[in-house]
Amino acid sequence: MHCSSRLYMTLWVVLSVFSLSPDVGAAPGSSALRPNILFIMSDDHAQRAISAYGGSLVSTPNIDRIADEGVIFLNSFVTNSLCTPSRAVLLTGKFSHRNGVRSNGDVFDGRQPTFPRILQQQGYETAVVGKWHLGSEPSGFDYWQILTGQGEYYSPRFLTRTGTAQYSGAYVTDKVTDLALEFLQTRDRNKPFMLLYHHKAPHRNWMPSVDTLDTGNVVDIPVPDSFDDDYAGRPAAMEADMRIADMFLSYDMKLHPDHHEAETGSGGGRGHAGAAREALQAWRDAYARLSPAQKDKWDTFYAKINARYQQVRDDPEALARWKYQRYLHDYLATVRSVDGNIGRVLDYLDARGLSENTIVIYTSDQGFYLGEHGWYDKRFMYEESMRTPLLLRYPATVSAGQQIEHLVQNLDLAPTLLDFAGAPIPA
Repeated sequence: MHCSSRLYMTLWVVLSVFSLSPDVGAAPGSSALRPNILFIMSDDHAQRAISAYGGSLVSTPNIDRIADEGVIFLNSFVTNSLCTPSRAVLLTGKFSHRNGVRSNGDVFDGRQPTFPRILQQQGYETAVVGKWHLGSEPSGFDYWQILTGQGEYYSPRFLTRTGTAQYSGAYVTDKVTDLALEFLQTRDRNKPFMLLYHHKAPHRNWMPSVDTLDTGNVVDIPVPDSFDDDYAGRPAAMEADMRIADMFLSYDMKLHPDHHEAETGSGGGRGHAGAAREALQAWRDAYARLSPAQKDKWDTFYAKINARYQQVRDDPEALARWKYQRYLHDYLATVRSVDGNIGRVLDYLDARGLSENTIVIYTSDQGFYLGEHGWYDKRFMYEESMRTPLLLRYPATVSAGQQIEHLVQNLDLAPTLLDFAGAPIPA
């Protein structure tokens, strides 16, 4: 028995309360007792930024609700902490060297078996909305609207079967949720559904909604104990270009050109001569997507915060901590938007009587550094990047309030969901 099978069987034994009715595997086209599946995934969401995991950085009552009414996995990990490979593992239940996607530059081959395609063949109505980031068009889905590439926070563009849809003035987290709700409202009621509801947030460059800018701390978020790590004895860690102190003043800190004389950060582009110029252009492009009214709110809020830069710019230690506060405020504000929108969808399930027989999963494509070792990002194989949130609710068969300490991986999700649905699991 290979490794993934052992992990899957471990998950099955630990979650013996997940035992299904013998009628779950009803004939294709029938929704009798087969669970609906709502799979919610964010991008770069660290466990520490979910209050159900005991973190104090942010309150996430709607994500916590999934844990309170179901199961929280305390030791959930990804096989590869990078966006595209992680998403390919999720879809296929295969390691990266088996599914062909080992880096963000690889293109996913949608002809291989995936759990959405198998569920579609078994009579489920399948959909994906939001971030896809696999290089190829979705296959195995009856409906899809996916963000272009990484997606934009404001006025996002979505790819559809018929072309590109532009949502001027929209905020991406709200729009992804609107699309999820539209699918749920217009789906075929004679079929069970499987919806991948995938958020861009809280991915870099962490642009909050202008309607939630003034939520949370801006200046007094404590730094982690390892923030000033000197990387002694760890030359690879010392060379990793992902220090918060080196974040871009433009793209990451969102300072306009007239707020700083020159770019001093490397932002992960050390050694690339055009990195600073490209970062400034990326920030200009992102800011240009805000409407005039949104720009007014944005600039009004950040004026005082950005003025602080002038006081700390010549003090490396103070500047690093200013960058940390700016980073954490914006990151956590995008998390709050994700949590609020998840509440919209959970409320819809409740109002339509769908909650009892719907599996709801919340996870992220990987973890993220929130100042540990002085870092942001996920491209270093310490536990903060490999450990990822995983919460599951299924009132029909899963007892509420469970905490599972056994190790599980994103590799386990595809076979587990197929098993829930009574669908065949590829070898």
